Amino acid sequence: MNLEDVKKFMKEVGWGILATGDGATAGARPMSGWAWKGSELWCATGESSDKVAQLRKVPYAEYCFCDPQGKHVRIAGPCAISTDNDEKLWLYKAVPALKEYISDPAGPEYVVIKMKPENIRCVETTELRYTQVELK
Repeated sequence: MNLEDVKKFMKEVGWGILATGDGATAGARPMSGWAWKGSELWCATGESSDKVAQLRKVPYAEYCFCDPQGKHVRIAGPCAISTDNDEKLWLYKAVPALKEYISDPAGPEYVVIKMKPENIRCVETTELRYTQVELK
């Protein structure tokens, strides 16, 4: 699987699980408001969410996208929280479903998690053996 295959798979399954932790607690949440911007994976969330608080303490996370047969992709890397209105508007336009949840893309409660993937692994078979995806 290459990076384009990963992106196609993510679109097919739609929802991914985002895992974060702060050294004392951890959380894994279903996330769908995401898009690739260049080599970064961006995701919409609320400023007051637990995931943002955890990422401010430990700015590293992992997404997992999985289909019903167990094929899955894990994407891990450092993250930053963006409150930049241009970046928020870009993601808001890139993910039309966000309009159902966010009334004002310039509002302070809406922020963007920007991940710079440094490790992408996938399992494509029933052997449950990971293969590394080359980052380009």
